[in-house]
Amino acid sequence: MQKDAPKTGDLIAVIKTNQGVMKARLFGDLIPEGVKNFTELAKTGKYKDVPFHRVIKNFMIQGGDFTAKNGTGGHSYKGPGTNIGDQYHPELSHIRGALSYAKTAQPNSIGSQFFIVHPQKGSHFLDHPQGGGPAEGYTVFGQVFEGFEVLDTIANTATGANDKPQEPMTIEDIEITKF
Repeated sequence: MQKDAPKTGDLIAVIKTNQGVMKARLFGDLIPEGVKNFTELAKTGKYKDVPFHRVIKNFMIQGGDFTAKNGTGGHSYKGPGTNIGDQYHPELSHIRGALSYAKTAQPNSIGSQFFIVHPQKGSHFLDHPQGGGPAEGYTVFGQVFEGFEVLDTIANTATGANDKPQEPMTIEDIEITKF
């Protein structure tokens, strides 16, 4: 299901970066608030000219901090100082190309930051465990279906302290559209 090709009417995020374009299917029917958060932030331009501030080859690329632009800021679509809660679906997992929300160790701490899983084998240790507590696991809300070469280019860039890319890796804009 997660790897299925998009169908007519599916919600799509066109993630335009300075390295090229990635397209991802969004799972609004399975993760309604998570997808609403992402689409509302994108539609209001919050992700425009925002860096991938943390890049770890064979793990993930992370961006979405539109306030501090260094991994310490951002907020949910509800406004400054707000977050949303975790949402899980058993058919969604941290496979290569999964879009998932970054958060703190606290429950209900999702703001605007998200990451895209890089390795071929996935990062399943990030999945919500069966019977896990409210702060365990991460919320998968989308799946890249086009532009894996862009993901690889960004993930393979040289990094320095705090996994920050040495050359800017930037989200130029995210457009929400229908397939």
